[in-house]
Amino acid sequence: MKLVYVCGSFRFVDKIEELETRLKKENIKCIASKSMDARGILGCLEKIDNADVVYVVNPDGYVGKSVSVDIGYAYARNKPIYAMHPIDDPPVTSLIKGVLSFEELTNLLKHNNPPRN
Repeated sequence: MKLVYVCGSFRFVDKIEELETRLKKENIKCIASKSMDARGILGCLEKIDNADVVYVVNPDGYVGKSVSVDIGYAYARNKPIYAMHPIDDPPVTSLIKGVLSFEELTNLLKHNNPPRN
């Protein structure tokens, strides 16, 4: 089973928690970024290292600076990156593998076991 790292701006913590709950109901392992880790961004990067897939919760396409760092790091580590909505920043958009709803992500993780890039 793949481990998914769920990240997004802390302003969307309710959506992050909603996805975390859905994934756990489907027996999909996940690690969610919901509050500032005591280790700061280094804690987030460690979570990315441990994950097989990264999913960005970004209502209306918004990602903040920290999430942009997460995306760039995940890309450099050859992790497949999916987002909830298209990202407003074209250079960042080019780093993601695709746009998936919560349901599409769940189905992909349950049935297809996405390969690493």
